[in-house]
Amino acid sequence: MTNSWEKNKKLDYFLTKYRSKLLVFAVFSLKNEDQALDVLQETMIGFVKVASNYNEEAWLNLCYKILKRRIIDFQRKQRWRNRLCAIIPFSQLNADQSEHKKPAQIDETQGLFSDVESQYRADCLADEFEYAFKRLPKRQQEAYLLRQWQGMSTLETAEIMACSSGSVKTHLSRAMQSLKVSLGEWIE
Repeated sequence: MTNSWEKNKKLDYFLTKYRSKLLVFAVFSLKNEDQALDVLQETMIGFVKVASNYNEEAWLNLCYKILKRRIIDFQRKQRWRNRLCAIIPFSQLNADQSEHKKPAQIDETQGLFSDVESQYRADCLADEFEYAFKRLPKRQQEAYLLRQWQGMSTLETAEIMACSSGSVKTHLSRAMQSLKVSLGEWIE
């Protein structure tokens, strides 16, 4: 009974520790935080079901592999839904377009302009990065997210991506080159 309690405590700690990193990976893959949260929840449930069959050292790779499979499954389902939506007419959903909200007014007399300007520049950079990132091939996206954002080693990344360490380095190098070309004006 103590062993089961300790295992559950280790699982809780593991999921708490890596939840945000897994979420970042899912958000960048799906481009939608709500969908990423749903996929992450399914991933964690699936992971908890099988984690006891693996050593703790293998949990991180196992969790990423489950997450990648869930993302691919979700994307397949989403493509099917999109095809159905293209077939079904939804013209009545936009019937009343008169209820547009007015944009918030900026009161420059209170010194909000600099904060708004900073936010605008940050939003522009985020948009530019997202656009450049979407243009990268999937394998380069994975290598970049796992190595640069998640801080994983080349070996860990290779295991998750099911490729060699050399391939990880190549994918990451190409991703970095493409991003540097695309974001040149933003990068010093």
